[in-house]
Amino acid sequence: MTLAEQERPEAAPVAAELAYQRPLDRVLVHRRAVMEVFVTDAVRLDDDTFAVAVQAPRAHGYYNDHTQRPVLLDPLFLLEAARQAVTVVAHRWLDVTYDTSFLISDWTTEFTDLAALRARGDAPDELVVEVTTRDLRRRGTKLLAATLECAFVVAGRRAGTSSVVAGYLSRDGYGAHREKSRGTVPPLSSAMPQTRAGTPVAPALVGRERTENVVLTEVERPGGPVALRALLDVPVLHPAMYDHPLDHVPAMALMEAARQAAVLAAGAPAERRYAAAFAATFRRFVELDSPVTVSVAPASGDRFTVDFFQDGASVCTATVAVAALPGPPAPATDGR
Repeated sequence: MTLAEQERPEAAPVAAELAYQRPLDRVLVHRRAVMEVFVTDAVRLDDDTFAVAVQAPRAHGYYNDHTQRPVLLDPLFLLEAARQAVTVVAHRWLDVTYDTSFLISDWTTEFTDLAALRARGDAPDELVVEVTTRDLRRRGTKLLAATLECAFVVAGRRAGTSSVVAGYLSRDGYGAHREKSRGTVPPLSSAMPQTRAGTPVAPALVGRERTENVVLTEVERPGGPVALRALLDVPVLHPAMYDHPLDHVPAMALMEAARQAAVLAAGAPAERRYAAAFAATFRRFVELDSPVTVSVAPASGDRFTVDFFQDGASVCTATVAVAALPGPPAPATDGR
């Protein structure tokens, strides 16, 4: 039997029936590399609701680089799945043009059924992101801002939710806004130094296997209300976080830093720590040419507050909940 015969035949999606044969056009999700596109289909269910098909990678250098046991879908992959889903919806159905910049101001995510997120291992994991749009603000036909509510559905089970509050600027409007807010034209990531700014945290301490995926350096534990402090150091040639040149540190990289900081503050064993909830407010762009300090403080229960400081001001604050995964089963005994 050939591979083509094993695949189910191509068919136009009907209602919420979605296809997983191939990724959508990369321009729909603002990616340069095809391998960074995880959305495979999207349909409109009613005026305000959409269903987006997502297939998870099985051998990705970043999204499959995690040490959690049992193996769950990477929470950063799920955040990226939500980002891509709402981007597709905006372009296909909200009349947002392809030269528009998306500016996220608030992003809240919670995974409520971790068992549903367990990776299959024997085949690609597939899920649906259901997107509901609300609070659309327009000037004429031009969309200025919106709130996009997402639900992660895996094998029919609702595994979590994500809410993105976004603004939309034209290419010219974005450039003018960036230059006005900085006073100068911001540099691109491709023009920044490619060397690490300090000594990265040992990958195993933040649930990663590869040093190139670690974004925290020069960690210290000052004591008192601050559990730990570190410098943000996102490699500017990172193929996932900088899929294409940018003039700021992207929100996804900040969420990875918040995840790593919270897992590190929660303490070992990192392989049994899972970032089960994120709530972030992005106050302004995080610039590439000025140091960023990451400060972590315990919040309530299993939650940690992660603040990003640049030039004496808090530019982003995230709250991350770290769930404890079950340990390995106890060894069998012979009854004696």
